[in-house]
Amino acid sequence: SGLEQFVFQAGLVAFLLIVARFGEAPYAAYSIGVNILAFSFLVGFGFSIAASTLVGQNLGAQDPQAAERSGWRAMALSIGVMVVFGAVIIAVAEPLARFLIDDDEVVRLTVVFIWLLGSVQALMGIEFALGGALRGAGDTRFPLAIVFAGFFLGRIPVALAFVALGFSVEWVFAALLIDYVIKATGLVLRFRRGQGTTMLPPEAHDAEPVPVHPVVSAREEGTG
Repeated sequence: SGLEQFVFQAGLVAFLLIVARFGEAPYAAYSIGVNILAFSFLVGFGFSIAASTLVGQNLGAQDPQAAERSGWRAMALSIGVMVVFGAVIIAVAEPLARFLIDDDEVVRLTVVFIWLLGSVQALMGIEFALGGALRGAGDTRFPLAIVFAGFFLGRIPVALAFVALGFSVEWVFAALLIDYVIKATGLVLRFRRGQGTTMLPPEAHDAEPVPVHPVVSAREEGTG
């Protein structure tokens, strides 16, 4: 997990260096856009933690089926909430950007960036939830690999190709779309194959689930 964060930060710095080639306005627009969309990202982080906790808890209770259900449910809720947040932010992108900075070019690029990143909120919801689910199952290597693939096999090479072709910075911003497509697709396929819910010995799958404490059951029913 520590290496995953290192790879993420390294990829982000490399991408920002590419954006910075186009001047201060695109760099500022990227930063402002990320800060505005942070309202949606925080929701994703929450579902990531919830998925990790519930998958780990259910696997510890020798109930891999419940662990799998928890992962998919966290993904569905994460997608739903993040898409709603993203749609609202896209709708008010220009007023929000203009509230934060009084520069027409930065505002224009911020709006473009928000439209692009806001359009992949569903894919980000998948990344947050299923990434957390896999970590909760003890599968920490695949999220690391998929973050590396998204940045260094997707976003950065595509961005560099756009620069070499003489495309505008808007196209460089658009390179992040392929990043999230790679990550969301890889995580869904990994979790769907059961890799996120089979971290127990084979005999555990035939065992009866460990009973949950009555207080915990009541609490879950009250919030279900």
